Amino acid sequence: MKTVNLSSLVSSICSGNYCQTDLVQFIHLAQKISLSYLKFQQVLGKRISGERMETDVELEDLAMDCIAELFSRNDKGEFVQLVRYYVPKYEEADLNDADVLVLTRRLVVRKTKQELSRIFRERDPEGAKIVRNIKVAVRNSDKLNLFREMGREYIYYTNGHHIDPMDQEAMNEFLRRDKSSMSEDLLNSRFIEIYQPNDSVSTCIRKLFERIYYYEEYQNFLSLDSIVKLVRNIKFDAFRERLLEDDFVATPVDELESKEIESYISVVMKTVGQKIESQYLRTGKLDQERADIYYQALRDVLHDLIQKKDNSSYYRNLKYYLPELSQQEYRSEERSVFEYLAKVAKREFRKHLKELL
Repeated sequence: MKTVNLSSLVSSICSGNYCQTDLVQFIHLAQKISLSYLKFQQVLGKRISGERMETDVELEDLAMDCIAELFSRNDKGEFVQLVRYYVPKYEEADLNDADVLVLTRRLVVRKTKQELSRIFRERDPEGAKIVRNIKVAVRNSDKLNLFREMGREYIYYTNGHHIDPMDQEAMNEFLRRDKSSMSEDLLNSRFIEIYQPNDSVSTCIRKLFERIYYYEEYQNFLSLDSIVKLVRNIKFDAFRERLLEDDFVATPVDELESKEIESYISVVMKTVGQKIESQYLRTGKLDQERADIYYQALRDVLHDLIQKKDNSSYYRNLKYYLPELSQQEYRSEERSVFEYLAKVAKREFRKHLKELL
């Protein structure tokens, strides 16, 4: 990641005496630093990229998004954040290229962390809320504690014991690092046993770690991201079960969730409609009438998913709008396209639904 005359390059950008090539060179350097940090986080197990197949391309775009604000300008055309960061340091010492590279790494990584946090809150507000509640639970408990290791956060149950974090040997023994981690299935089953829908996240976490503490054959800590996934999945399953209960009585909160779910269906169907338009209408694979029928039937598929109608089928969904459609005609003429679109719709809908839950 070498850059020729980096000290001079940054100085010229901050003073405004630069050419476009200089600016492009520095932006490219900042993007590479941000991208390296993002890839390192992926190696640590964090899910940074989304659903796109071109993961490297998506990470490059994300890296650019993370550093973009560093290059915002004021009315005078000055790079305000860069000037505020670098100029005092240039005034304090005679910086060489190595010094400026260290400073640049520090600035870009810090900015990338900040922007990642913002982006994830926007992508997954429910996940961000769960993380916040978990950290509040740890902060307010005298029996839960948190430590960081290799860029990840972990929580463990102290049960009132006070161990010096600097005593690595004692910590390793208390955390039972020589044991295996609890499997996801076992963790789910233990959490289901103690989960009560009316419990706060703090209460759920405390109960869970009390259970884990007494399973001495397993490690006495869990990563923060695995806890978030656990809470989200259990809430999702509990919601589905409530929908199946015959004596389920709707509350104002349930009505609000229903409205949000319906809004997610509309968002997903907009995406599906765009896919039908670009892949099938424009290419002549579907006419407008058939495309409209597919659209309505696919919306029904999503409603069936919520209601868990096991007796429903893609054929029945489509036949409702095409009463003369036979099984043979469906298999030979409709199935490949309709079921592909149904899978796309269900995948997108599940993703949005988990944001709610």
